[in-house]
Amino acid sequence: MKKHLIIFGISAALVLALSGCGSVPAADRPAAELPVTVNDQASAQDTQSAPVSTDAPAVVSGRQDGERFESVIMLEGMEETVRYEHVKSDAFGFEMDYDYESLTRQRFATCERFLSLWDDPEKPENYLEVRSDTGNAELVAEVIIANLSNEYEVTSEYRELEHAGRCIYLDASVLKGSNQMADQLQAVYVIPAPDGCRVATAHYSIEAAEGFGHRFAYMINTMTVMERAVNQALTDEQALAAIRQYCLSSNPDLEGIVNAGEYPVYWEIASSDVNEVVVLYRSYTGALVRYYIDRATGETYVTEFVSGITPEEQRTEEHLNVWDYMA
Repeated sequence: MKKHLIIFGISAALVLALSGCGSVPAADRPAAELPVTVNDQASAQDTQSAPVSTDAPAVVSGRQDGERFESVIMLEGMEETVRYEHVKSDAFGFEMDYDYESLTRQRFATCERFLSLWDDPEKPENYLEVRSDTGNAELVAEVIIANLSNEYEVTSEYRELEHAGRCIYLDASVLKGSNQMADQLQAVYVIPAPDGCRVATAHYSIEAAEGFGHRFAYMINTMTVMERAVNQALTDEQALAAIRQYCLSSNPDLEGIVNAGEYPVYWEIASSDVNEVVVLYRSYTGALVRYYIDRATGETYVTEFVSGITPEEQRTEEHLNVWDYMA
């Protein structure tokens, strides 16, 4: 039976992750960025000599998800005031602060991404991706090294992050078989966690090494490992309520139209399975709008059908994450 809400007159795959990672040259890194370097000249094999602990430090920031505040960082030898937003990712098990005036937050099924506001989302150059992995941090680092070594001369060392503790740091900035810096640099932080590890990968162009490269390093230094909500998934009822809230917040006049009762407006569950739920919105214009929602991530794309105007259901450019509209 369809669950519905009717109102008449009353709203990781590892290789994939490697395609979005980055690196900060250690030589010019401010002390505040990564306070302790455990092994400055470790080789890829040396990371096995002193395994990182899987017991992540129990550090709690006390900040709420979405809380905004100011901080000061060093960029190119000068102090800069940055405006941070605190994020908590239940899906990938981390907390972190990001520079919301320079970056936009994106959520995908395999990772969270923090992308430069000035980049083309289809061809990004400067971005940070964070994902979780159930593998041991040492073994995950080995696989990442093997993949990056196809293109880069990879160096590795242990680093101490302020809140997340000891991690494996991989630098991929020199082209393989040369002494030349690559146009696109990568730095990878493999951070141990009780359920495996977190992998934070920074991508940035060589021109942005002093800018985005350092910004990403500061962000990673704010990271805290937290328990993942592995079984978190949207229920039909949550999806229905979230889409209604989204429609009402997107159109300030909609609530008044609904209350007037002149046109039929309703939301209902059009289909539902273990991975996806589809919410149908019948607009006061007569359009049938469907929201295709990934239960695990909340990522949603939209289609529209208007009888007599469109020959069939057509996908629009509209997209959202329904977790942003949960009550």
